[in-house]
Amino acid sequence: MSVTFDRLRRISEKRALGESNRATGESDLPLDHQLTFSPQKDERWSFRDDSRLFINDADVGELVGENGNDIGLLCGISQGLSVYKDHVWSRGGKGLSKFNGVVTSLQGNILGRLSGIYDGITGGVRFEFSGDDFWLNNVNISSVLKLYRIKPTDKARRYLMGLRQKLGLILSGQQSSTRYDGIHARATLLFGEISAALEYLPADAPLCLGDGARCA
Repeated sequence: MSVTFDRLRRISEKRALGESNRATGESDLPLDHQLTFSPQKDERWSFRDDSRLFINDADVGELVGENGNDIGLLCGISQGLSVYKDHVWSRGGKGLSKFNGVVTSLQGNILGRLSGIYDGITGGVRFEFSGDDFWLNNVNISSVLKLYRIKPTDKARRYLMGLRQKLGLILSGQQSSTRYDGIHARATLLFGEISAALEYLPADAPLCLGDGARCA
């Protein structure tokens, strides 16, 4: 199976080595109880009784969460999940609700992340949206706003102006979907919060020529 797996295997093995023996009790289960599938000798997928899915003893859900901006890796995991599901189903596993639910959830999570990356790239901006957090090109906008309110500087103000401009690119997109509506609403709120913060001119803002007032 071509799953960009060499890289996926290295990441999963590295992650599993750093987890001590958290899953020792689970790995002692008989392999058939874990729905183990090995399409290659160094590639093993398994599903455990606590409704977690693993590749080479690394939690797939955590791999997705930790590599949410890696298009190649996300596509590889998604492909691997599809092959794994087909294997389980071919052996009478269509009725395994826990397994099927976890696979569907992971695939939905991956699709959402890929859609967010695609939407962002097509507008020249990459963003992620999760709960109250909104990352723009890997920058958490809420965190930047908090820091600016604590210690406003001219440099930070100009940085915020750049973030607001990128939010404007997102808001200018004409799309329609439940997910995009949620992104649009959050981006609109953040745009307003940045605009309000920018009304305050830091003490180190340069003076405009003529009247000596601070430049906006």
